Amino acid sequence: MGNPFDDLKHEHEAIRFSLRVLEVMKDRAKAGTLDNVDALAMVDFLKEFADKCHHGKEEGILFPELEKAGIPNAGGPIGAMLHEHELGRGHIRDMETALRKK
Repeated sequence: MGNPFDDLKHEHEAIRFSLRVLEVMKDRAKAGTLDNVDALAMVDFLKEFADKCHHGKEEGILFPELEKAGIPNAGGPIGAMLHEHELGRGHIRDMETALRKK
């Protein structure tokens, strides 16, 4: 069994790669050549992999263990990461809403 921290790092790499893909998709959207099916597939990937799978591990396992070890949530790094997760969820919702309007 692998190191759970290595797994999270690899997942971060996959998420960073998906953000680079989103940059390309943004350029295609500006040029009017974005395929909504591809874009909605990316939204689904972000919802399932980045949020449910990856963030689920962080929020359900890692962050509670960090708190037990004395790392603060409110006003600390865990709270900041939770805030970033919420911002990401909002961006994904906004992307999905915009794509479904077309």
